[in-house]
Amino acid sequence: MWEYLWVRFNYRGRGVTQEFNLLGVNGQRLTGWTSESKQEIKTLPELLRLSDEDGWEMMSRTINQDMQVNGVAWRYVQLKRLNMP
Repeated sequence: MWEYLWVRFNYRGRGVTQEFNLLGVNGQRLTGWTSESKQEIKTLPELLRLSDEDGWEMMSRTINQDMQVNGVAWRYVQLKRLNMP
């Protein structure tokens, strides 16, 4: 049986540091996120490295540049892992 994570975020500023500005996981807005290994996740590289350590595999990545309406470029990442009972 698989379990899934849907992550939605945009970057702070121009995104050079890849630091999250707004972050949502499975539809819930978060001000911060901590991995299962209790490390705080603040950037996309940290998210990918720590999720891999926790057994997650990236399935897809999309960008929705809604610049005309709200001037925001949202990024979406879908992760999955095998749920071992």
